[in-house]
Amino acid sequence: MMTEIMRKDLEKRIDQWIAGKKSTLIEEVCELVRIKSGADKANEVKPFGQGCRDVVDRFIEICHRHGLETQNHSYYVAEAFDPDIERKQGRIGLMGHLDIVPEGEGWLYPPYEGIVKGGWIIGRGAQDNKGPCLAGLYTLLCLRDLGMELKHDIRVLAGTNEENGMEDAAYYTGNCQCPDFTIVVDSPFPLCYGEKGIIEAWMVSDYPFSEHVINMTGGTVSNQVPGRAEIVLRYSKLIEERLQEKSEECEWKICGDKIHIYAKGIPGHIAFPEQTQNAIAILAEFILERNLLISDQDRKIMTYIWKAASETDGSGLDLSCSDEISGNLVCGCGIVKMEKGHVWLNVNARCPVTVNGSELMERLEKHAKKNAFYLEKRRVLESNYYPKEKEVIRRLSTCFQRTTQLDWEPQIFNAGTHARKLPNAVAYGPGCLNGLVPECEPLPEGHGGAHQPDEAQSIDALCLALKIYILAVLEIDELDLKENGQNYI
Repeated sequence: MMTEIMRKDLEKRIDQWIAGKKSTLIEEVCELVRIKSGADKANEVKPFGQGCRDVVDRFIEICHRHGLETQNHSYYVAEAFDPDIERKQGRIGLMGHLDIVPEGEGWLYPPYEGIVKGGWIIGRGAQDNKGPCLAGLYTLLCLRDLGMELKHDIRVLAGTNEENGMEDAAYYTGNCQCPDFTIVVDSPFPLCYGEKGIIEAWMVSDYPFSEHVINMTGGTVSNQVPGRAEIVLRYSKLIEERLQEKSEECEWKICGDKIHIYAKGIPGHIAFPEQTQNAIAILAEFILERNLLISDQDRKIMTYIWKAASETDGSGLDLSCSDEISGNLVCGCGIVKMEKGHVWLNVNARCPVTVNGSELMERLEKHAKKNAFYLEKRRVLESNYYPKEKEVIRRLSTCFQRTTQLDWEPQIFNAGTHARKLPNAVAYGPGCLNGLVPECEPLPEGHGGAHQPDEAQSIDALCLALKIYILAVLEIDELDLKENGQNYI
């Protein structure tokens, strides 16, 4: 067991190592940010498109620069390890992801240039999750460079489909040797010992809009609150008159025989709606308030869109529920589109850990049917719950508290991470640390967060997370995770 004097000496050595590697870490995060690595399953380049292949290749190149060996698991997951460490019986994993959500609109800075400004890295994926992913890699490098004797091999894993189905983790668990315990570097500290279940489905209208409604679009991915939505209506003098009163949230223009109406919201992760405003809901409410639809059927469809998109507790879809462990259900609509006149509205709900996701899906189906909608492309991810009384949870939480002098307690996470797809894994990430440092200026409200325009990662927060990871691995390495794992994990 490490004494307090030994611990302080070790922390000093770690701080010095991080200070010496800081500039390289920044540049390598920027290298990854400069690759547009949104997953695209429809792309002919498998499994998730050329961008995801390119970012894996660059990640592997970075690993090789630092003298690590790698395995490319068919571009689902890249794995890095130290070739000079004697092969141990057990493994500890550090897993992040290199895929990103689309950039969306409203950026003040270029989304794929890796801008360094005022102590922050700005670019899509800087925070979610390329920066933390490299913090996991540098954890291995520090442990190696400081000559730490470990009981376990350390494996750094970088996935490519976390944002859009987690097929990367499913492939890895089905085809590779998983670590005995994995730290997923993609959540807020101090530690997420559980993750809410996720249900996702497309609600499709039984009846099409009338010819008066030409098109309606908004959003690009299920788990992102859209910052912009548009409807195109057939021009009429009456509609033009009803649009004369100005709106702060909606704009419109006439293009020939069409009227385009645009709504502006505040984008962000759909699991954390407090800081967002859904442009789909704003647009639907505007259309209904101005009485811009001609037929009763059109108004009925739009009313259901508005209720579904505006109630973030799921009450508009009869999904509202809660439990004492994880709190309330959180719900949002990330995408709306039209196909042959029919509305397709994507619903994404984060469910309390004690609630059965399949039963909630049945409730959604019944509610949709009552409102002349049906479900397509359903997806249920049941919750992930890891008892916080376990020794490994206690050690990880204590490591965070001791390193930061913060008394934050472990929590249940609204969002989903690879932890729900891996055996013996918890999310332990630096997202919240950005709030401990001065804000990235001059970014306005609705900018700078994960899934927002001008996504930004504090460099100081990333370095603090790196230190926490290094100390955390040393803490749990003392446990016999393989031989006596059930006693600890």
